[in-house]
Amino acid sequence: MRVLLLGGTGIVGRRVAAELTRNKEVTDLILGGRNYEKLHRSTSLLGDKARAALLELEDDVVLSAACVQADVVVNCCGPAHLTELPAAGAAIEAGVAYVSLGDDYAAAGGVADLAERAHATGSTAVVGCGLSPGITTLLAALALDELDDITEIEISMAHSYRDLPSPAHTAHLLHMLGAPGASISDHELTVDTAGGSPHLVYFPEPVGWVETVGCGHAEIHNLKSLGLQSMSVRLGLTERGAMDALRALSRTPLTSTSVAQRTLNAALVLPPRGPRWSAARVDVVGHRGGRTATVSLGVVDHLVNMAASSMSLASLELGRRRHSTGVKSPAEAFDSRDFLARLGGRGTRVARLEPVPL
Repeated sequence: MRVLLLGGTGIVGRRVAAELTRNKEVTDLILGGRNYEKLHRSTSLLGDKARAALLELEDDVVLSAACVQADVVVNCCGPAHLTELPAAGAAIEAGVAYVSLGDDYAAAGGVADLAERAHATGSTAVVGCGLSPGITTLLAALALDELDDITEIEISMAHSYRDLPSPAHTAHLLHMLGAPGASISDHELTVDTAGGSPHLVYFPEPVGWVETVGCGHAEIHNLKSLGLQSMSVRLGLTERGAMDALRALSRTPLTSTSVAQRTLNAALVLPPRGPRWSAARVDVVGHRGGRTATVSLGVVDHLVNMAASSMSLASLELGRRRHSTGVKSPAEAFDSRDFLARLGGRGTRVARLEPVPL
């Protein structure tokens, strides 16, 4: 299996690269990026399977030439609102499989528009296969198996900023709360300002209660075909001071990533700091046996573990080229129960969350 890994020198990308080189199916791992020194350092640590390719996502010719050398293109570059469309478009044009961490609402919609082209070129593209979307989408599919029908989905995330303090993650957090947020209300897709409607959500321990706000995220594209009455995606940071700073920064025009990082790092010292763990929770409401029922599932781990493990599994699955063509959600491309079970074997296990009867 030949793999082109974009963003392989980043925090998540390095973990994915290490997992892929350990797999016997992977015979050739191309690390693509713009910093040759970092690429060379990474490939020297990964062994004979790995080689470096100097490329820019803005250079269509070079990117296309790299894509045709692979069976699957794995995109760990960020932030997604800048990197998703160029990478996905090049992979689809090359007729190879594609998977990404892509969690940006607008970018995911842009890739969804390439579905017909993906069928024509023989490409299978899965946008968003990290924690969210990815694990959260599979949790929603798992919950659906327990219900006769579903009417509502609420997806909530609690990130520890200390868990992944990279420039790309910082830029993405700013964009998520600064860009318009999409949701479904009364069966209609609505787009409104993100960062509003704060409320507390309980996540699996040791994360616990975290204040979350509405945000724009790619799950809407993955799940809107279910005919839902309502759906929303929420985000909070386990560090309350950093979350307050993030909300303020997202409303400040032209805030740079470097300024945001310095501000968030300074805010981390403010109590309550919260645990250095990240989590996600999916609440699905529907009917079972004629009665309203709710299924609530969650995961907790370090953000890098969840994102890298999910991306590695998805990369290997798609690299085998056994999937039908088109642009797919993780739940359409993979068996949710099997995929989550294999994640459990890597330490990220699913928890069932139930209210205590009073």
